[in-house]
Formats: sequence, C-alpha cells, structure tokens
Amino acid sequence: MSDYNKKPYKLEYDAFQKFIKGKSFSFLEIFILFCKSLLSLFEGLIRNIPGAIGFKIRYYYYKIVLKEIGKNVLIDVGVILSGPANITIDEYTWIEPYCIINAMLGEVKIGKRVHMGSFINIGSREPIIIEDYVAIGASSKIYSNSQTVKPNKRMSGSMIPEENKAFYSAPIYIRKDSFIGANVVILPGVEVGHGAVVGANSVLTKSVLPWNIVSGIPAKKLMERKKLNFLKNN
Repeated sequence: MSDYNKKPYKLEYDAFQKFIKGKSFSFLEIFILFCKSLLSLFEGLIRNIPGAIGFKIRYYYYKIVLKEIGKNVLIDVGVILSGPANITIDEYTWIEPYCIINAMLGEVKIGKRVHMGSFINIGSREPIIIEDYVAIGASSKIYSNSQTVKPNKRMSGSMIPEENKAFYSAPIYIRKDSFIGANVVILPGVEVGHGAVVGANSVLTKSVLPWNIVSGIPAKKLMERKKLNFLKNN
C-alpha cells in the first residue's frame, strides 16, 4: 500500500513480503515478531473458553488490544480478530462464533447494537464501516479488497510480491438499520444505504440505495420498504 508506513502492522507486512521473496530476516525482526507471537498465543488460549466467563475474559483482553471497544460487547467462541489495533467495536454488539475479522491492512469499525451471525469473514485493506443497528447473517463475506484484471499483473493471490498483484481496493459502508441476509458477498466500493435489505445468498457488486430491498447474483432491486419511525435518540 502506498501509505503503509502509517499502519500499525508495517513490521508484519514487511516481514511477509520478505518471506514470499525468499529474503532473510534480521535478528531484531525475528525477536520482535517472536514477542508479538506470544501475545497471539495467549489470545488463542482464551478464544475458545465457553460461557459467561469466556465472554468476560475476551472482553477485558480486547479492551486492551483493540483500538476501541464499548461496554457490554459479546465476542463469542472462536472469533479471530486479526489486526486488533485497527478494529473498533461499539457498545452492545454481539459477534457470534467463528467469525474472522482481518484488519491488518485497513480499518474495521463496527457500530453499536450490531449483530453478526456465525462464520462471517471480513477482510479489510480499505476501511469497512458498519454503522449502528445493523444485522449481518451467518457466513457472509465482506471484502474491501479483491482481485481484478490489470495489464501485466497476476491474480494469483497473496503469495506473490506486492508489485505483481492485480488488486482493487475501495471502502465499504453498511449504513444504519440495514440488514444483510445469510451468505451474502459484499465487494469493494459498495455502500449499503440506510435501512436497506439484502436477501440471502446475494452478491453485491454495486451500492444499494436507502430503504431498498435487493437480492440475486448480482443483486438487483426488488422493491422498497417503508421508512421506520424511530424513537428520538434510539
């Protein structure tokens, strides 16, 4: 990334680039990465503690390592939060079991009273902003970075040097009160408007207007829903 010198995980990023190019590591790099891996080891130990005590332990751990976390957040068993210094979770949000949020290369911001179903996969290279009162169904995928066709670039994924990758990256916004059905795929540059509904198994390649209901591959407008009259400050 052109601005990667500003990112908190530059060391890990540079180390991975060295690895895929077959370059050697300095002793200092090895030592720092080893120390960081010890913290990851502890996180792995608490990740699968069941019940209320597991919720509490994970909450207090992530209160230290996340960029920000609100009160009464529930992080369920098996959830992987990669790049926690780039992750913000507001109050009364529940992330169900075995979700993966990868924010090593970009910010992920989750609003208040959000419900994320199990096995959701979020990959951020550009910001992914999920606003308040959003529900996201199980097994959905949200990617602000994807492969695209570019001249003299490869589309073979992560295990090639950065300068050879055919990436397209753009922010994603999921606005307040919207609903994302199960197994939906949201691609870079999409904005899901306020109060919009995305049907299960849909693929979003384009933005959705507020209060629209869409479905399909690629998703298309089916109808509009009525705007809701919310209580003040709700």
